[in-house]
Amino acid sequence: MPELKSRQVSHLPPLQAIRVFEAVARHLSFTKAAGELGMTQAAASYQIKLLEERVGAPLFLRRPRQIVLTEAGQRMAPAVSEAFALLGGAYAAARSGADGVLCVSTLLTFASNWLAQHLGSFQVAHPSLAVRLDTSNRLVDFAREDIDIAIRSGGGNWPGVEVHKLFNADFTPMLSPKLAASIGGLKEPADLLR
Repeated sequence: MPELKSRQVSHLPPLQAIRVFEAVARHLSFTKAAGELGMTQAAASYQIKLLEERVGAPLFLRRPRQIVLTEAGQRMAPAVSEAFALLGGAYAAARSGADGVLCVSTLLTFASNWLAQHLGSFQVAHPSLAVRLDTSNRLVDFAREDIDIAIRSGGGNWPGVEVHKLFNADFTPMLSPKLAASIGGLKEPADLLR
């Protein structure tokens, strides 16, 4: 029996491709799925292409401004959603020894450039608290989502939430030399408006 399970696992497509399929099937949108998963729309499309090659059939019909599941996609989507729900339940059960889970929603760039450097010391100080990151740029609905904290940039005028300034951030515009040359060069900040 273990040999059969091992053989079944080795025939699975990459987990990332299956995760992207689940999100695209749920949203019926490559763009929304990519935003939820913190990747580009092109990366999501590429993962679906890989999965379709492994399955040997298209999973979505691509129409202007709309996609729909093919028959193969319709057969696959419920089982994939159920599998992810089972994985989520198993993960939650495994983490049940922790006092709780702190879910932080933030931009991918902030998570990778600043937050990741500070999570280690936070986890050492709070070993019984698991931290889960949700990387997206969408606004969080705290009433409907399992998110505890959202870190965003802006003026802090978000009604219905408590806001705390973390620090000032400096932004620097960057563009390729070719693009700068196409607008006659840059000599002052106002030139960026072109």
